[in-house]
Amino acid sequence: MMNSNIFLVNLPEHVNKSLLPVLEAESLGNIQLFTTDNITQPLDPPIKNTDYLIFYIEKIDEDSMTLLDLKQNVPTLLITHNLNFEMERTAKAHYIDMVVSENNSELTALIYGFIRQHDIYRFQHALVVDDSRVDSRIVANLLSSEFIRNDIELNSEKVIERLTLTPSVNMLILDYEMPCKDGCQLMQEIKETFLNRPFIFIGLTGSRNGAIKFLTNGADDVFIKPFDNELFTLTLRKLIFNVHKINKDKHTLSDYKKIVNNLSKEISDPIYVLTTINDCLLEKKVSKEQYNTFKEISLICKEKLSNTFDSLLSYFAVSSYMQKSVLKSYSLQSMISTQLYLESSRDKLHNIIVNKSLDEDIKDLSVPEQIGQVINQLTHDAVLRSHNGGELNIRLYSQNDDIVFEVEHTSLSSSNSEKTTTPFTIEGFPENLLQTESLNQLLCQKIINEYEGSLGVHHKSAGDVHFFKVPKKSFLSRSANH
Repeated sequence: MMNSNIFLVNLPEHVNKSLLPVLEAESLGNIQLFTTDNITQPLDPPIKNTDYLIFYIEKIDEDSMTLLDLKQNVPTLLITHNLNFEMERTAKAHYIDMVVSENNSELTALIYGFIRQHDIYRFQHALVVDDSRVDSRIVANLLSSEFIRNDIELNSEKVIERLTLTPSVNMLILDYEMPCKDGCQLMQEIKETFLNRPFIFIGLTGSRNGAIKFLTNGADDVFIKPFDNELFTLTLRKLIFNVHKINKDKHTLSDYKKIVNNLSKEISDPIYVLTTINDCLLEKKVSKEQYNTFKEISLICKEKLSNTFDSLLSYFAVSSYMQKSVLKSYSLQSMISTQLYLESSRDKLHNIIVNKSLDEDIKDLSVPEQIGQVINQLTHDAVLRSHNGGELNIRLYSQNDDIVFEVEHTSLSSSNSEKTTTPFTIEGFPENLLQTESLNQLLCQKIINEYEGSLGVHHKSAGDVHFFKVPKKSFLSRSANH
């Protein structure tokens, strides 16, 4: 964390008592306690280099809030005794980024999270690419209100050069409808030009087709204009924190690799060395019978340790593979297993029994990334539907000339009689009701259509079975091309 200045103004003793040890233990910055009688100016006289302002006013209303003289460029949190909904709505307009009740049982955690959130924001640099001066300024103002550094580029032809000259940019907000090249074309050009440089891509568009193209080509999220400011801000936070967590996991994984490498430095077979040392220690120290017993135990330990090391190396390989920003074609078995691994790591499989039935002749079939998107989406949705527990049945099999993938969730007490089958259709989605779920369905449908397949759902009394069916011949030829 950067060397921040954190000012705690007029905080009650009981708040300081629980908060200070946390801030100091986490080395969140230089902490200064401050007291003032003038509540309209929490920092009077003004103090330079104030990175965070956390102040307390026991009783305050919306009218009093308008009298506060606060800085726009300082993340500010207000603690009060009489919090209400209207106050939270008014606070943002007067440069108060968060309002928390003094009686909140998680007060310390909220303050800590507030500081950590904005500390992560310091390392974000967004480039807004939109030929509309009005739209680009609206997005830039939203980013500035979240303390995210940002620049605007009106000409899509200059973006590559600008990214080359500004290596700190790690977030791109692209409009779809632009002259010369649309947002999707620009996103692809950026990915191809900067192969080893990760970006967060957010698409903006006024059409459903633009949204589908953005998602198909790998945008992290997309918004339909005119978009909701609060939803945009929340999504932005989610994307930033997810990327931050992935980067943190990568560093942790790298650290583990270094530890293992250091342990095995200059030793071709560390397990052999361990068992050899064990033999030397035991030789002539115990009876022959005891020696043979210990020798057998030693060999068993060697086998178990070897398996443990193999599993550890496999974990490193899988983890590194899953962290890659661009996944190449890989097997259906890997796709299913990886998605279930990711879901279980989010604590969503603790009450779920997972049953897999995979045809041996097709489970290792190498397939394109787009099919992986459909598998991941169907599996992810099934896990979400299973949050109350039950069985998750995953089936992959051949049917005549087709390859069929099915995901079924059933509660433990439900029966399995089939009722109806309903195909997904693109028709019937209102233009003004294009939500993420609809976009995901449309995207999956579009991908399966490209492979001359079908996507749908069987309705059963035990639960829905979501599936896709792709002709094997078309599937194999396309997989080979990838």
